[in-house]
Amino acid sequence: MLENLYLSFQTVTPIILLVGLGMLLKKTGFLPDDFYTGADKFVFRAALPAMIFLEVAGSSVSESAGYLKLTLYIAPMVCVFWLIYTLVSPFFIKDRRKLGAAVQSMFRSNTAILGPVLIQNMFSDGEKTAKAMAAYAIVLPFVILAYNVLSVVVLTIYMPVEDGEEKKKFGMKDFIRIVINTAQNPLIIAVVLGLPFMFFGIKLPTIATKTLNYVSGTTTALSLISLGAGFSFKSLKGNIKLASVVTSIKIVFQPAAAVALGYLLGFRGNELLVTFVIFGTPAAVSSYIMAKNMKSDHELAGQILLLSTVFCIITVFLGSFMMRTAGWI
Repeated sequence: MLENLYLSFQTVTPIILLVGLGMLLKKTGFLPDDFYTGADKFVFRAALPAMIFLEVAGSSVSESAGYLKLTLYIAPMVCVFWLIYTLVSPFFIKDRRKLGAAVQSMFRSNTAILGPVLIQNMFSDGEKTAKAMAAYAIVLPFVILAYNVLSVVVLTIYMPVEDGEEKKKFGMKDFIRIVINTAQNPLIIAVVLGLPFMFFGIKLPTIATKTLNYVSGTTTALSLISLGAGFSFKSLKGNIKLASVVTSIKIVFQPAAAVALGYLLGFRGNELLVTFVIFGTPAAVSSYIMAKNMKSDHELAGQILLLSTVFCIITVFLGSFMMRTAGWI
């Protein structure tokens, strides 16, 4: 049990330290504010795609086929949670501006950025980590696709109506926008570029591999430092009750339900770990950006993002410890 406790502690401690460093750098003004904006853009458009590309390109067809069942579980589960939240939430949240932001924050996770961090810190064994990352890289594209499509749909459905305006309906323009946004997503592009290497067993030149490894290696530090720099506890004023409820659903109910059902379906080891990471990570940073651009309550989205990120440190620690102790991972 002590070993499980240590490994769980090892998983979350680097996250806490790097987020704390980001908060310190921001408070002392050590770096200009533009640095954090640029870091976010670099991670999303370069470092993280490089990491995903390397994982996909380095995988084999037989290895990918082994995780087909997991993919066919996780991607539909994202849609199931989205449907439940979309149908049930209007009974409890009457303000349409808050409704879209709340639903999106509940089902959409910061999986792309924090997922690799958690998995890389989950094991002390490099081989186990590599296998877990391979499973994660195979499932992630389908999850990202679902996140992008369903987010636009729910924010369009619950887009607030201003006085004198007609209620906007989901139409062909919205569908085209979803397709374009999805096709332009750097992570989706990285997966598509990596597929030929996986299917045909093409080996990347050593120079290309080393260069991409250097770029992808910056993902963890930059993303967590930037996350810490963006923390502002003052932003929690107002909506704290709703934000707390949504956060509890996001990082407690959702991962517990997904992992429990996955266990009953026969998933074990890396399969349950990837399930836990995808459904147990906090609300996505992009949920705040999308809420702001689609007239939803971006302040509420920001509060949920902050709360879920802070408290997921506790839930990830407890969740990983309990799964290890039970022998599930």
